[in-house]
Amino acid sequence: MTATEASFAERSTQIEVEADVDLGVTSRLLDLLLIHDRFPQRMNLARDGRTMMVTMSLLEGPSPESRLLAKMRAIPGVRRADTLAMPG
Repeated sequence: MTATEASFAERSTQIEVEADVDLGVTSRLLDLLLIHDRFPQRMNLARDGRTMMVTMSLLEGPSPESRLLAKMRAIPGVRRADTLAMPG
């Protein structure tokens, strides 16, 4: 890990969302992030059958992650939304 990556990791939150494969879910997630001014620095979308996993890195922001995660969990089709433990 480079110094830049380590600095980024210290200031970011890693979020993982498990959901049904549905472009509406992805669209709603992005809309929610935009509303909260928390557009991800990195985002990965993986599909496995009828399930998709969205992982993202968000820089620390003004709104608490707990509020953002609660809103993510309320999106129809989202099964789980959690923060990931940082390696360390």
